[in-house]
Amino acid sequence: MPLRHLLAFAFTGLTMSAQGQDAMPHQPVATAALVQQVCAACHGLDGNSRRAGVPSLAGQVQAYLEGQLHAFAAQGDLRANGVMGAIAVNLNADEMKRVSIHYAHQSLRPTKPVDAPRWIRRAGEKIFYAGLPAKGVASCASCHGTRAQGLPDLFPRLAGQHAAYVAEQLRHFRSGRRTSDPHAMMRNLAARLSDRDIDAVATFVASLR
Repeated sequence: MPLRHLLAFAFTGLTMSAQGQDAMPHQPVATAALVQQVCAACHGLDGNSRRAGVPSLAGQVQAYLEGQLHAFAAQGDLRANGVMGAIAVNLNADEMKRVSIHYAHQSLRPTKPVDAPRWIRRAGEKIFYAGLPAKGVASCASCHGTRAQGLPDLFPRLAGQHAAYVAEQLRHFRSGRRTSDPHAMMRNLAARLSDRDIDAVATFVASLR
């Protein structure tokens, strides 16, 4: 679906929602309808994205999802070229919370493992569990969990995420384009990662189930 049509569809749904709330205060549009109107075109109704560049949200940490929506709405995070910002700014805090709860309770269908040489997976596994001490890079597992399941309410689940998406976000952190990490934790770590390191760890976490 072309971007302009997607945004028009999303904003039309939000306008209808706002009109309904004006007519019936305290009776917001049903969460399922909100997700269908605003999120499903890219992320899927059940949160399992079929596009490598769009994250799957199913089973994600609720507080993390909610925090990201607020970051997008604040226009302080430019990693999606304004697409998510334009959508999130039209959501109120309650809608953000309900959307986040919806996706957090969905079942993840992990992506198909990336067809990559074994050495890449091994390199990624080493970075994930042991970090890169010589570069001052802590292990990913220390924050995201030993199976990359995330750590509520602070760190997101990475297991089963699209490798291409994970790699892209690490590069955004490295360049400073993505700024939604508290205390610049990810920016400081990613600045020490090479392209090879990034591709390796992204491939590994995508393979976790």
